[in-house]
Amino acid sequence: MSKDYYNTLGVPENANKDEIKKAFRSLAKKYHPDHHHGDKSAEQKFKEISEAYDILGDDEKRRQYDMMRKYGAYGPHAGAGGAGFDPSQFGGGSFRFEDLGGMGSFADMFSSIFGGEDLFGGRRRKTRTVQPRRGNDLLLRLNINFEEAIGGTSKTIRMNKPVTCTSCGGTGEKAGTERQVCPQCQGRGTVSFSQGGFAISRPCPKCFGKGYAPGKPCARCGGSGRIKESKKLKIKIPAGIEDGGKIRLRGMGNPGSNGGRDGDLIIKVSVNKHQHFERKGKDVYTIVEISYPEAVLGTKAAVRTLAQKVNVNIKPGTIHGTKLRLKGLGLSVDGTQGDQFVEVHIKVPEKVTPRQKELLEEYAKTLQS
Repeated sequence: MSKDYYNTLGVPENANKDEIKKAFRSLAKKYHPDHHHGDKSAEQKFKEISEAYDILGDDEKRRQYDMMRKYGAYGPHAGAGGAGFDPSQFGGGSFRFEDLGGMGSFADMFSSIFGGEDLFGGRRRKTRTVQPRRGNDLLLRLNINFEEAIGGTSKTIRMNKPVTCTSCGGTGEKAGTERQVCPQCQGRGTVSFSQGGFAISRPCPKCFGKGYAPGKPCARCGGSGRIKESKKLKIKIPAGIEDGGKIRLRGMGNPGSNGGRDGDLIIKVSVNKHQHFERKGKDVYTIVEISYPEAVLGTKAAVRTLAQKVNVNIKPGTIHGTKLRLKGLGLSVDGTQGDQFVEVHIKVPEKVTPRQKELLEEYAKTLQS
């Protein structure tokens, strides 16, 4: 006995069907390849738990498996020196993730393996052999400057994207050619085989469950059902969009298949840094530099805002790093107005004239008295 399916699912030998199903759901979600792209160990683990559930989730298969665990042989002559356990007798050893082919989703895959039972929804449903598949989303990165992000703008772009071939309507077949019944499944869309007394059924690997073999390939798309088309798009950038913000254009992505809707075009916006301003939400931050005497005596300083320059009062005795708030001079976002914050920096000169040095030394002496 080379495999312990109870141990694979982490359940005791006396576990009931609900406990087995619950354990499988948890492990299947954890190790499904969609969540571990390129991780071969996770894919192997997923195959193992699928194989385990295929046996333990079926009363008759489980009964014979338990018999083999006890006697070390298969069939009614258990214990008479028969062959050791072979998981392929149950169909479990034949499962490959690549066999999913054109099946639409995680749930569809389980429906095809476990007879239409939706393990994640708890109900049974009748599924079609070929499911409509939504087209993939496309991602486009777009750079704009700070002022365009603040006030909003429009950008015109040109892009090449796959679209459904108009010559064949997406079938990939030359017009006028007849489809042939799939020679492997005889039009059923599924193939069945028997091992160890069990009938195993799965989507036909030749026609991917369609039940027919395509006719002559379309000359325009080469049989893919898609062509590249150049499109000119005008994209409206809303005012106040932040760096990393996304705009979704419905139905502008890759075309769907089997009647599925087209994917979306997602535009990720990158906002270039500004020389004077920094944005945090709806508030704007900037810096104003003053001299030491201005900090001591007070002054008026010209400060940039998003709209224009304004004069700001600097109180006598202002220290380096003081932040001044200009109410309502930030961004308008979702009907609320942000503020502008001005951080005061005291600029220390790198060089001074002899006279300036003399006055500073004289001032320093007054501090010591």
